[in-house]
Amino acid sequence: MATITALSPTQSHSGVTLTITGSALGGTTKVNFGTKSVTPATVAAGTVTSVIPAGCAGQVSVSVTAGTTTSNSLPLFYIAAPAPGALSAQIGPAAPPALTITGSALSTATLVTFGAVGTAVPTVVSDSQLTVTPPVHGAFAACTDTVDLTVTSAGGVSLPIGAPGQFTYCDVPAVTGLSPTSGAAGTLGVIVSGTCLSDTSAVTFTPTGGGASVAASFTPTGPGSLLTDVPAGLAAGTYDVQVTTPGGTSAVVAADVFTVV
Repeated sequence: MATITALSPTQSHSGVTLTITGSALGGTTKVNFGTKSVTPATVAAGTVTSVIPAGCAGQVSVSVTAGTTTSNSLPLFYIAAPAPGALSAQIGPAAPPALTITGSALSTATLVTFGAVGTAVPTVVSDSQLTVTPPVHGAFAACTDTVDLTVTSAGGVSLPIGAPGQFTYCDVPAVTGLSPTSGAAGTLGVIVSGTCLSDTSAVTFTPTGGGASVAASFTPTGPGSLLTDVPAGLAAGTYDVQVTTPGGTSAVVAADVFTVV
């Protein structure tokens, strides 16, 4: 009668090859994982291998069947694959702050992958929550780069889940010109030209000599331009017009100076 004496590994997940050692295993026709039975991959007198099937949960009893007899069983602990479900933030700058991942089977997570950008080691909060600081994005080929997030754990690698599991990196905006470059306080429709302006959340006028920034109303018109109104009540002088997006705030440059007359 077939007898099994060891399993390797003793805890794992679906898709992994399990090695069963024992004696009189040469006639094995099935490997049983609880109520699931699969055809072995290889069979020898002292060793049988089999791919762990999907759908197991918790601890399952593994045995082999040879002809009409079934061997003794040994326990295998099945680790569920990680399943991230949502991110606390899905858009940010090239060097994003920490974010929270919620989902299931996350307690053994060891790595979070952000597409081709890179990987980061998470902090496990619970089986349903991780925190992680995303890797820094390198040079951008476009203003934004949306990547799939996957989690690696003792249960394997999660599958991409589409929009809920994606993070968008944003390049920093830049102002390259104003038209006109001067006018009275309250002037409407100043054209701000630049790059990566599509997701603008704020436009400010800041005195070039230092002082408090003043928020201005604006109308997005595309990735390369927007319209802004010079805030009413600004004193005469020169101001840096800066744009803020999820990618950050545009740097101060000579081309962003507006003169209030």
